[in-house]
Amino acid sequence: MVLGIIQYGYQYWALETAAATAREAARRLIVGTDPTCTVDAARAHAEFPNVGSTPPTVTYRYANATNTAARGVLVTVTVRIQSLDLAILPVPDHGTVIQSATNRVENVPIDPLACVTP
Repeated sequence: MVLGIIQYGYQYWALETAAATAREAARRLIVGTDPTCTVDAARAHAEFPNVGSTPPTVTYRYANATNTAARGVLVTVTVRIQSLDLAILPVPDHGTVIQSATNRVENVPIDPLACVTP
């Protein structure tokens, strides 16, 4: 039973890490932070706790035909992590965790906001 708790604990940790990473990246994109910097920071955040067995992927998409930032357009950030699989119990989707966050763009500066490392 303890091993099952550990297995599902890793799964839950990956879910929470992916969700928090997606929300933070979406927040950065809606205020005009450089997308490249935002994706790099999100990847680093999702990799840091070592909740996955492979590097996480982070993608973003603006809900318009040109896939560019514009005030009022929705941006969706998706984070995908392959959770650590201890092969004790089966986990949903073989441990693949996909979480997304969507926000409306509030600001589009002339020049993207500088990268800030936390």
